[in-house]
Amino acid sequence: MAEFTLPKNSKITGKGRVHKAPAGATRVKSFKIYRYDPDSGENPRYDTFEIDLDDCGPMVLDALIKIKAEQDPSLTFRRSCREGICGSCSMNLGGKNGLACTTAIEDIKGEVRITPLPAMDVIK
Repeated sequence: MAEFTLPKNSKITGKGRVHKAPAGATRVKSFKIYRYDPDSGENPRYDTFEIDLDDCGPMVLDALIKIKAEQDPSLTFRRSCREGICGSCSMNLGGKNGLACTTAIEDIKGEVRITPLPAMDVIK
């Protein structure tokens, strides 16, 4: 049996930031997004972003673009074609690996938990 040790500061601890939906939002969905800066020395965290679904496109990638544009410009993710071909927006969405551009927000029950792919390093 192989034994693995996690690098220092690799466990998610503490509470992340919460970004509320705009006042008057009627259809709100929470996105819990894994955040980690390997250069900072801090532990990873989950930040929570609330999105008004009436003011957002139907796919998870649409929500991520909206979060980056309106709530947190430091959010970083890969994207390219938006047509489900290139695979650059691959991530773990609600416990399943998939493409953010082809995964509908409605297909994920409850809050949307977004993490990097298990075998990929977080570089930014």
